[in-house]
Amino acid sequence: MNLLITPLFAELDIFFAFSWRDWSTTIIPGSIWGVGAAVTSQRPLPTALFPFPRLLIWLTLFIYIFTLTNQIVGVDEDRLNKPDRPIPSGKVTLASARARAIVVLAAFLGIAMISPSVLPESIGWVLMTGFLCFTAAGNHWFGKNMIGMTAGTWALLSGAWKLIHPCTPQTRDHIVGTALWFGLSLNLQDLRDFAGDLATGRKTLPIVYGNLLARKIIAFFLIPSAMAVLWWWNILSIAPASLTIAHVVLGYRVMHSAGGPRYDHKTFMFHTYIFCFIIACLALPDFLPAVNILHLF
Repeated sequence: MNLLITPLFAELDIFFAFSWRDWSTTIIPGSIWGVGAAVTSQRPLPTALFPFPRLLIWLTLFIYIFTLTNQIVGVDEDRLNKPDRPIPSGKVTLASARARAIVVLAAFLGIAMISPSVLPESIGWVLMTGFLCFTAAGNHWFGKNMIGMTAGTWALLSGAWKLIHPCTPQTRDHIVGTALWFGLSLNLQDLRDFAGDLATGRKTLPIVYGNLLARKIIAFFLIPSAMAVLWWWNILSIAPASLTIAHVVLGYRVMHSAGGPRYDHKTFMFHTYIFCFIIACLALPDFLPAVNILHLF
């Protein structure tokens, strides 16, 4: 038995090392969204949640194929920005990471073949992973965030919902609006990785326009534009005061450039918490007391 358990736990440890930084943008919101789909289905909850284990596997493979590919091609950047990651730290070799990527890709597409309703989202995410990791456009701030992350968020939310229950027109609207919001506001993630992005030739917003101007663009144009998207797609109304305050705080933190990369990373994490909050509000408005209270504001 130990011959099976020990390698399994070793692989889980490697998966965690590759992916833990991205759970708050993938596995956590995707799981919340899936629960919302089960509740919306109006079936008995145990029946509605029967496909949930398959959703968790899909979400796990969704983030794993991206983090593996991204870290395989980004070893030089990680040596500067994130030396604790598995490849630069020596936890795994580059060759073994490539082997895992092939296996994970096959498993991810295999689930899509078993559940053809998510085939467009699965293939779309594989294509976006290639776009983000292997193309010059994917290394540019517009391609990376506005195109790649917007499309990726659509794939995540649409696939997570459809694995549990068919999408309604309102759900599709919420998915599109949230994906556009995410892509517009996500340029703030590149404030923390300036040195590594510069070393690897990326054209992020801070590199193209300079640190201060990039912060002004994000705080005074992109974040307000992202809020306008929430308003246009009838998402802001779920908790208008709370979301407005959260975005004001987000903009303030973006402009606080003296905090350094660690501070900017916390700002990025705050952004992911807003993302999870939006997902929870949309998915479970009648089952989270805190969300119902926020409707009053």
